[in-house]
Amino acid sequence: MRVVDSRRLRGPNLQTRGPAAIAEVALEAGETAEACVAAWREAVARVTAGLGWPAPLVARPFPGGIALVLPAPIDVLMEATEINELAIRAASDAIAGRVTEDLEAALADLVVRMEASRSPALLALQTAARQRDLPLLVDDESVTLGMAAKSVTYPMAELPSPDAVPWDTLGRIPVALVTGTNGKTTTVRLIARMATLAGRAAGHTSTDGISVGETVVEEGDWTGPEAARLVLRRPDVDMAILETARGGILRRGLAVDRCDVALVTNVTSDHLGEFGVCDLPTMARAKGVVGTIVGPPHGRVVLGGDDPLLVELAPTFVTPVVLFATSEESPAVQAHLAHGGELLTVQGGAFVRLLRGNAEVLCRVEEAPITFGGAARHNIANALAAAAVAFALGLPATAISEALRTFGSRAEDNPGRGQVVRTRYGVRVLLDYGHNPAGLRELFHLARTLVGKGGRVLSVHTQPGDRTEEDTKALTLEIALASPRWIVLWESDEYRRGRAPGEIAGALRRTLVAAGFDETSIADAYSEADAIGRALAVATPADVVVVAPHIERATVSELLQNH
Repeated sequence: MRVVDSRRLRGPNLQTRGPAAIAEVALEAGETAEACVAAWREAVARVTAGLGWPAPLVARPFPGGIALVLPAPIDVLMEATEINELAIRAASDAIAGRVTEDLEAALADLVVRMEASRSPALLALQTAARQRDLPLLVDDESVTLGMAAKSVTYPMAELPSPDAVPWDTLGRIPVALVTGTNGKTTTVRLIARMATLAGRAAGHTSTDGISVGETVVEEGDWTGPEAARLVLRRPDVDMAILETARGGILRRGLAVDRCDVALVTNVTSDHLGEFGVCDLPTMARAKGVVGTIVGPPHGRVVLGGDDPLLVELAPTFVTPVVLFATSEESPAVQAHLAHGGELLTVQGGAFVRLLRGNAEVLCRVEEAPITFGGAARHNIANALAAAAVAFALGLPATAISEALRTFGSRAEDNPGRGQVVRTRYGVRVLLDYGHNPAGLRELFHLARTLVGKGGRVLSVHTQPGDRTEEDTKALTLEIALASPRWIVLWESDEYRRGRAPGEIAGALRRTLVAAGFDETSIADAYSEADAIGRALAVATPADVVVVAPHIERATVSELLQNH
């Protein structure tokens, strides 16, 4: 066995509900998963003997490897990763018939370091918080008990005894976790608008930053557990809507032990092969981790009813499931309604909430700016998802309807997500973060509804360098199927992610040509802004330029203002 990655999981994750050390290993020639897991379990029992860990070990095989998970106390997680690695080395040696050199010495050194790392004060606070049903937010620097204005934070080096904590002032605030392949950021922003209109101070995280209400307080990609802790430590929020990326769930686990609402928008092919997630059903379970921590009896899990993988996942959750679907015709949706389930859908051209035989109309689809009169099918689904979460959070229907009617009417409502900018010469530029086949398919559909008479679609595109050859091919074929009149390919240092200059654009170009696209209609550029400029140079006023993924926000904004 060869260790590919070894790390700490601080919270609920794909394998466990609590803290653990995880190592993803690749199988070497001649090794079987069954033999490796058995040898690893035996080695863990040997190296953890006397530590007092119950160690309900978890092994999750995947094609070509195994995720080996060692649950451990939260105060010694770093040392637990080394213990796990030591056990893996011993197991590999046992399978190969070798004696592990210096095993006892390495273990003795680890035990010494582990004793130095132990924090009885942290474990005492963890126990006291559980007894009071209060959250504990932990990172390397700080420990927080409670949430937001109902919280207190202590430096890790200055933890008090439980008797010194002002427990009566601590509590939880409503928390919604939002995950899925596509639509997360738009949906989070729309839910936050609904909360703001309801008079709540919603802290929300997304790929574009951290905001409180309508104010951005941190820019950047904030979709992991660190972002969640930052929001939940702020005294100026009374509700949290947290975009929760797949990578954060798999890499570190969730930041919270419980939430009130969990949303999974959809599951499509993206990032397969990372962290031992190699197929869509496993990806659905990974994203579905958010639903496993929804607190009964009032919590809700919101799932895309148009997605068969999510419908199949629904019975695994202990709290009630709410579906959203653009149509109520599918057998799964009909069965959900027949059993008294709640559904957000479209009826007669309007967003409606169906519950216990009642239909509550929210607004007409064409009234919602983000739907572009109904042409943006993906945003119809996002609007339904947002409304479902908002109802589950207890927000009033008036605020939900008003948000649907107004969100997206200003460019600053949803920048870089289905944003249409019209240049002085009449060319429409459609900016979006779409970076996978499903996302691009919806963007091109919307673009075709926006073109003027005699107009065509032009495409500006790049691809992250960490995608597999299959990912690149599938995405490029989606571009080819859209038959754009002109394609401009670009790269950046940030997006190359280890690839050589020209490698990404070259792969895209070759796949396009192999799919029958005219090579003379493909151009190269050195940046996103340069690529858009080149596309605009050949576009007519009736054309639409699709830019995805849109990354260089400030530079492109300045370019379009001056074009």
